[in-house]
Amino acid sequence: MSRVSKIKVDGTASIKQATKLLNETGMQIVLVVDENDLLLGTITDGDIRRAILTGLDMSEPATRVMNRSPHVLFENERDRAVAFMKEKVIRAVPLIDADRRVQDLVSWMDRSGEKQPDTFETKTNPVFILAGGKGTRLKPFTKILPKPLIPIGDVPILEIIMERLQGFGFSDFVLSLNYKAAMIKAYFSEMGDKFSLDYVEEEQFLGTGGSLHLIKDRVKESVLVTNCDVIIDLNFDEYLSYHKKSGFDASVVGVMRHVKIQYGVIGMEQGELTTLTEKPEYDYVVNAGIYILEPHVLDYVEDNKYLDMPTLLLRVKEGGGRVGVYPVSAEMIDVGHWEEYKKAVEHLHRFDIV
Repeated sequence: MSRVSKIKVDGTASIKQATKLLNETGMQIVLVVDENDLLLGTITDGDIRRAILTGLDMSEPATRVMNRSPHVLFENERDRAVAFMKEKVIRAVPLIDADRRVQDLVSWMDRSGEKQPDTFETKTNPVFILAGGKGTRLKPFTKILPKPLIPIGDVPILEIIMERLQGFGFSDFVLSLNYKAAMIKAYFSEMGDKFSLDYVEEEQFLGTGGSLHLIKDRVKESVLVTNCDVIIDLNFDEYLSYHKKSGFDASVVGVMRHVKIQYGVIGMEQGELTTLTEKPEYDYVVNAGIYILEPHVLDYVEDNKYLDMPTLLLRVKEGGGRVGVYPVSAEMIDVGHWEEYKKAVEHLHRFDIV
């Protein structure tokens, strides 16, 4: 099966099916075609996000969310594809014939060693990275190395995350440290001025939100907060813009997940069977562990007290604040699990990222 065939759906496919294809292929685009294989439109993560935000049922036809006027080139214009993608600031462009049948796809992912041009302005927003955990799920390796320095290929997880954020214009990094803090500092001290980097250290383990009290005085604008073990195909520039335009006090990235239960699921009441559903499938939006907070949100964080980020978000809501969700249909890998770590290695090597 050709690569183009793998990213095609017909006009009767559902939004859910298109979302699943986006996640499975990692190509960042789905092509919607008619019964004659003619291109009707394209679907990207942004189209899925708009569908979720407007409350569309995921069983609705994919044609309801597709871009009906996508950027395309004719197959004999392949030579101008790179310049065209730069001009339009897109990640991929379908190549079509005179009848609008897709013959091929040109993507930045094809360009080994060449990254999409940086079109993002440098930001002054600080990035606060939670890098102080013990990494117990990655034992025994984290007995020797702190989780942020576990390598994927030749590059530590934390460095991959920071390089990606840097590519979106973020330049001011603060690491929250605890476990094996000296080792992390030593690693980055040898990198010269690659990153503008500062550190804060917990005196005790304070959870995913507790160490925010250490940066209260330095946060003057929206701060991006992220775990150090999540690799995600996310446009951080668009996320920040969405947060600001929506006027949220805090926001969290939510990732669409489709879960298929491999067994029949029993419903019961007082010991009696009420339902029996064979291998049901569910759709969820899960917390990616990536947040944007306005400076006043840090007032909800007590000094040197344990606090998880979900609790902080609920405090904001209880205090009358607005907490937004930025839904994405994207590849997300939690490197804190061994199985996910293996997926991360395969995923990043597939696209020549490491």
